[in-house]
Amino acid sequence: MLSLGLSCSAYDGVAQLFAEESGDLFNSLSYSARYEMLNNFTQGKNAEVMNNFRTTESRILQLSHEHMIVATSSGKTVELKLFPISKTDTVIAVIETVATPVKDSYLSFYDMKWKQLDASQFIVMPQLEDFFLPKAPKDQCEELARQLSFAMIEMHFEGDNLVARCNLNDFYMGDDFGHYKHLVTPSVVYILQKGKFKKKK
Repeated sequence: MLSLGLSCSAYDGVAQLFAEESGDLFNSLSYSARYEMLNNFTQGKNAEVMNNFRTTESRILQLSHEHMIVATSSGKTVELKLFPISKTDTVIAVIETVATPVKDSYLSFYDMKWKQLDASQFIVMPQLEDFFLPKAPKDQCEELARQLSFAMIEMHFEGDNLVARCNLNDFYMGDDFGHYKHLVTPSVVYILQKGKFKKKK
């Protein structure tokens, strides 16, 4: 970290939180690798850096004061977003997305000292049932739910909104997905209201 001639004071907002995280979340990225990534990005370089798995696939994809997306490897991204939940409190929302190859995301929340918070305080997590269209036949929806051991829900932020996408079309191919396409909506939007994400009706 010091060899890069950088310190935490060189960054603020979500960049500083990324640099200071203890390694529980960014366990594949050393402190020096994270500072190198920040340095590359702020200098307009698109260079990838070496992660702890000895592969050079890690780089920052997007960065602003309150939002960033980091590729930690070729198959995983981590998205950080700062949200004010009151006049005095801000939380860090974290989306970890892996491609296996179908993309699936995990959403978690932390305070500004990287203490993990109970996610149920902020959202009822999207489930497959949230994507069923209101008029979809119940028996067909139940059939689809029985076939899936996990829902493969990909999440990302668009501004202050959380968008969840059900990747059934990437899991089922051709006619197989066509059999279920009429049951589901491609995506669901969650809006931040009074410190909680609420599903948009």
